[in-house]
Formats: sequence, C-alpha cells, structure tokens
Amino acid sequence: MTSVTEQTVGAVRPIVLALAPPAPGLSEGVVAPCLEAVGGARLIERLLDTLAEAGLVSPLVISSQSAAPALRALLGERARVLPSSGGRRGALALALAETDEDLLLLHDAERALTPVSVVSAVLDAVADEVDAVLPVAALTDSVKAVHAHGLRNIDRSTLAGMQSPRLLRRTLLERALAQPGRGGLEDSPDPGSELDLDRVAARGSRAGSPQERYDEILAALDVGARVRTVHGSHSGFAVLDRLSLWQAQISLGLARDTSHRHGLARQA
Repeated sequence: MTSVTEQTVGAVRPIVLALAPPAPGLSEGVVAPCLEAVGGARLIERLLDTLAEAGLVSPLVISSQSAAPALRALLGERARVLPSSGGRRGALALALAETDEDLLLLHDAERALTPVSVVSAVLDAVADEVDAVLPVAALTDSVKAVHAHGLRNIDRSTLAGMQSPRLLRRTLLERALAQPGRGGLEDSPDPGSELDLDRVAARGSRAGSPQERYDEILAALDVGARVRTVHGSHSGFAVLDRLSLWQAQISLGLARDTSHRHGLARQA
C-alpha cells in the first residue's frame, strides 16, 4: 500500500531558489553563496543530494542572472537552471509558469545544510486541511521591540525563525503573488492565523528592496492560508557570508567553535 508520504512525494515539484548575492568572506569568484565549497562539495550539490535522498524528482533551480551560467556548468543534467531578475516574487512567478504540479516545495539554496529529516517532516505534514507547511526553529537570541521611549523585551516563546523548505499549494502561491505590495518582512503575521505558534519572525536572509523582502508565507497568511509548522533544525541556517560559512564548517565537523575563547571576535 502506498503511504501518504510516497503519494505526496510523487505530487511535489521541488524549486530551489538561488537568489542570494555574494557577500564578503566568500571565496574569490563565487557569484552566489550556494556555490561555495564546504568539505569538498558545493553547498548546492549537498542540497540536491538531500532532496534526492528524500525521494524527490530533479528540482527546478531559479537563480539570479549572474549566477545562472555557473550553476548550469556545475549541475549539468542534475537540474534545470533558469535565471530571474524579478527578486523573490519574480522567481516564484517564474516557478509557477514553468511547472504543473499542485504542490511546490520551495527551498532556499543558501539553506543547503537542512537535514533530510526536515524535508521529510514537511512532506509528512501535508493534509487536505493544510494550505502550506513551514519548518520553524526556536529563537535563541534576545529579541527587543523598538518604541519611541526605548526598548521592550519580547517573549521568545511566542516567536520562531522561519526556515525552508516551504511546501505550498499552487493555488495558494498564485493568490499570494496576486496581492500587490504584500508579504514584506516588515509585516507581522496575524496572531490568530492557523500557524501553530502565536507569531513567526522572519530573520536574516532577505533585507533590502521590497522585492528582496518579499516572503511567500507572510503573503499567504495575508490571504487567510492555513499554515502548519513542523520542527526545523539548527543546521537549517542560511549560509550567506564569512561568519555563516564558518558556522557551516562547524556544523559539518570541519572546524571547531572557538568563539568562547578570550580575545576572539567573530565578524560578519
């Protein structure tokens, strides 16, 4: 008998979004963080291996214009690579235009160390009453709200960091993208939404222009989506710069965490 997960896997098209620009501290000539080599393999190669381990078909990779040639040369027949110049919103619209599947699994290429257990948990959480599935991780840093008269502590138990992969129904993504100017990270999700947590804090990977700040989960909540959360992983952080690259090496056992030693400072 075919399991629910096997049925889900067969109906899912993975989409890898390689949109992050290069940052200080990456190797010379690396045009996208996911092309950085860690432990003998490029980050995006590790990600594709994880998706294959989860039983998913070859992904569609949507990248920035500048990174597309290098990604095509590296991945060859492993994945189809398409360039996009419209930020995250434009890349998601391109994903809709280039696929037919009803379930789309959106994975940020810079979160390449996300374990297969998280991918499987997202697939397992699909149900008829759910529009989207999102892995989240508890916040460990102190969080403050900024007011005119100073700062106020926020209870971290009501917050979570959004990770990937995110699984969305095609119809939901179409509705979310149709909302002009919505889905920015400056918007707060409605505490009464279908999320299992009271609030979700999006962190770290999409600062800058409104297009770069666009987040499909926040836009989905704006249109009343039923979003289920699953446990993410501390290995699911975004590798974007020298500091996070060092953290990736620690996660893979290739470096030691020496941040506790006197006189050492980590700089982004």
